[in-house]
Amino acid sequence: MKKYSIALIYMTMLVLTSLAQGKLSTECSAEKLSQIPGTWKAGQQGSIANVTAVDLVKEKAVLAGIHTMISSNYSPMGCQIAYSSVYSKNPGDGEIYIADPYHFAMYILRYLCDANSADKSKYYVDISTPTTVNIVANAIFFMNALYAANIPDDDFRGYLKLENRPEKKDGVYFMGKVKESYNEDIYEYRWLITYSDALPFTYMNRKEYLLLQRTRLEKSLKDSPSDKEYLQQYFNNISEYLKMPESELSQDAICMWNDEERFERFVDEGTRGSFIAVKPNLAYYKKNLPMSSPQFFTVVYKVSEGDPVFDANIAAIKDAVDFGKLRDMLGK
Repeated sequence: MKKYSIALIYMTMLVLTSLAQGKLSTECSAEKLSQIPGTWKAGQQGSIANVTAVDLVKEKAVLAGIHTMISSNYSPMGCQIAYSSVYSKNPGDGEIYIADPYHFAMYILRYLCDANSADKSKYYVDISTPTTVNIVANAIFFMNALYAANIPDDDFRGYLKLENRPEKKDGVYFMGKVKESYNEDIYEYRWLITYSDALPFTYMNRKEYLLLQRTRLEKSLKDSPSDKEYLQQYFNNISEYLKMPESELSQDAICMWNDEERFERFVDEGTRGSFIAVKPNLAYYKKNLPMSSPQFFTVVYKVSEGDPVFDANIAAIKDAVDFGKLRDMLGK
C-alpha cells in the first residue's frame, strides 16, 4: 500500500509538472514575440500639397522603388512595419524651388504581450514607437530645414544650422550620430547621399553671419526702441568682429545656439552647444530636370537602443537600404 501511495504521488507530480510546462509554453514573452515573423502595413499617409499631377506620379514611383528595394531584402521580425509617404512643399519655405521635397517613412511597431487579457498567449501591436526610418528626397529636415530652394528674404534667421560637419564614408556623407533624448538611449544616425563629392549647402563665413545678425538686431531695435541700451552691447560685439582682418572673417561661422540674435562670440568647432552656419548651395543642382527628380537623399535611422527587436530590425533595414542604388537614382 505504501509503495502504491508513493508511486501515485510521483505520477501526480509528473502530471502537474507537465501541465505547468505546457502552460508556460503558451504564455507570452518578449523573447518569443521577437521570433514571430512580422508584417508590413500601409499606415496613415501624409499630405500632398503644391505638387503637380505629373510630378506626383513620378515621385510616387521613386518611393515605390525605395519600398521595393527594402521589402525585397528585409523581412520584419517581432514587429509590424507601418509605412507612409509625404509629397508636400510649402512655398513659404523657399522662393525658387528646383526640386520637390518628398519622403518615405517607416515605423517599427513591436509585438507586445497583452497583460490585460485572460489568455496569457495574447499579444498586440504597439501603437507608437521611438524607432523609425526616414528616406527623404530633396530636403534635410534636421537642418531646420534645407530644401532644394533658396532661403526667402524674409526668413527670420537667414541661415541653417549644421550640427556636425559631413564625413565622407564609402561614397556618401555621414552627418553624425545625435542623441535625441536626455533620459533615454534614443539616437539618430544621419546620412546624406549626393552627386559625387558635392553638397547641397555651403558654409557661411563669419562676415556673412555678422551682417545677418546686425540686420536682425536692427529689426529688433525698430520693433522695440526701448531696448536700445540693452541691444547696444551686441551691436558693439559685431562691430568689433567686423574690424578683424579678412583672414579671420573668411573663416566658417561656428556659433552658439543661445547666441542667435544676441551675438557674443564665435567658438571653436566641436564646442558643446555650437553649430556651423550654412546656406543652400543652388549651384549644386542639375538644372532643367523635372521637379520630381531626386537630386539628393537623406537617410535617418532613429532607434531606441538596447531593445532587441528595435536593434535587430534596424540592423536588418540598414543592410537592405542600398546607398549605391539611391545614388544611382539621383538626377533621373
